[in-house]
Amino acid sequence: MIVVQIADAQIRRAVRRAAHPEEDVIEDARLIPEAVEWGFPRLIVRDQWVRRPSVPPAVPVLELDDGTLRGWESERRAEPLPATRVEYTTMRLAAIMRQSEVGSTWIDRALADLARASGQRLPLPFRSFGRRVLEFPYHYTSLHPLASVCGTSRGALKAKFRRRGLDSPSTYLRWFRILAVASLLSDRSLTVAAAARRLGFTSDGNLCRMLADVAGMTPTEVRLLPGWNRLLITFTWTHLGPDALEAWASLDDLFERRSA
Repeated sequence: MIVVQIADAQIRRAVRRAAHPEEDVIEDARLIPEAVEWGFPRLIVRDQWVRRPSVPPAVPVLELDDGTLRGWESERRAEPLPATRVEYTTMRLAAIMRQSEVGSTWIDRALADLARASGQRLPLPFRSFGRRVLEFPYHYTSLHPLASVCGTSRGALKAKFRRRGLDSPSTYLRWFRILAVASLLSDRSLTVAAAARRLGFTSDGNLCRMLADVAGMTPTEVRLLPGWNRLLITFTWTHLGPDALEAWASLDDLFERRSA
């Protein structure tokens, strides 16, 4: 997830183009504070004029001041065949984003663990679905925001899955939220109530009920490595067989960046 606090529409467009297709690009001013405080962004891109919320120390921040942007524009115009401003800015941002990456995150590791448990590479639409939920579980508590980012309605999203013989997208949403619960609770110092607040549950009781209903486990069980492995095996055996992953691969237009 990339959080963008940029006034210039063309630069925001360039960020969307430079971002990885699996990840969200959060531009909505109403969501930015939640994404920074409760989500797990890999990068914050902002200009010098925006209000700046406090940022967790582990999250890189790319600040685009007027001097940097003027320098890019001068370099672009000096090219024998100048690219468009959006194309040139996309190229420069993509290079900086690669340099700003902090290495593997818990989300990368969770998706890699799922791939190992399933015995095959996970399709891009599945990884895109999972990464969005894992990086911003506080926001993705229901199908409504997922349908919105897919440019469709909840009913149409469910129909896409049903036509392919897949379980409801709500099933996968709940499982990814459970994986987020297990990852946070692997920190023994974190209480169940604190994890529930971070992940968007209305109470620790609701977190415990979802954990029991979906995985048949308790918070104490998922804190341990055997609990994490049990979650992975149960998820893959029940919802990620070869036919399901093949069906997921056919959802290749699910997260198209229509505005990019």
